[in-house]
Amino acid sequence: MRRSDRIRQMQQEQPNEPRYNTYYRPVGTPPSKRRPRRIFRSTLFGILICAILFVGLMFFLAQRADVSDLVQIEQKATYVDGEYMPSYTKGAFVAVEDRRFYDHHGVDFRGSIRAIFTSIKDPDRLQGGSTITQQLVKNYYYDNQQTVTRKLKEMFVAWRVEDEYDKDEILSYYLNNIFFGDSSYTIESAANYYFGTTTNINNTNLPQITVLQSAILASKVNAPSVYNVNNMSASFINRTKMTLEKMKQQNYITEAQYIKALQQLDGQ
Repeated sequence: MRRSDRIRQMQQEQPNEPRYNTYYRPVGTPPSKRRPRRIFRSTLFGILICAILFVGLMFFLAQRADVSDLVQIEQKATYVDGEYMPSYTKGAFVAVEDRRFYDHHGVDFRGSIRAIFTSIKDPDRLQGGSTITQQLVKNYYYDNQQTVTRKLKEMFVAWRVEDEYDKDEILSYYLNNIFFGDSSYTIESAANYYFGTTTNINNTNLPQITVLQSAILASKVNAPSVYNVNNMSASFINRTKMTLEKMKQQNYITEAQYIKALQQLDGQ
């Protein structure tokens, strides 16, 4: 057999081998289109690490707050334990400030998320989303400056307060450490000053605080230096009506008490 015939026969017996791309790329050099993705991932990872370190620092700084020091509130001359207050008085503040007070552990994430979205949707309706425990912590340990650092520390301390005290104690400390305006920093001093009444059911020297008066004080803490009890503005009246409505919805007052309070409010 001739040589040319043998070569032809071998080509027929062997399958055609695939041809390979002979383009050369240096080893370790990624495609240029992947570089932006790598930069993005690196940046995102760096931001995440910084955020974790920042939160960790706030947690560390929050440990400086001595939560056992809250018992000093009981030393105030006008301190009244929540145990001796009418249920509707305590209910007024829970209804308007923190309706899930008895369900959360210091921080209401549902309320915080709702407040964030409400603030984004309507910047004119800024909401804090703070629980009663957080407000107690803010009033006692920090100032009113709206910063992320204060908010994080406030949350961490609120968790510790919930571990240290029960809900009734926390509510008592809160009601006795709020600014109501006119140098009144306890609910008892505010009731004495504005209405000549008392929040202490055992105090027979003064009339008992009413449902309407409780709602007025609970509504006033939102803007203590603006809302005038003796000359209630339209916005103050509307806010008080909203507080009464919430008190009724959350069963802190009856329908009869609600109607009576509205009639008293309209008669002012």
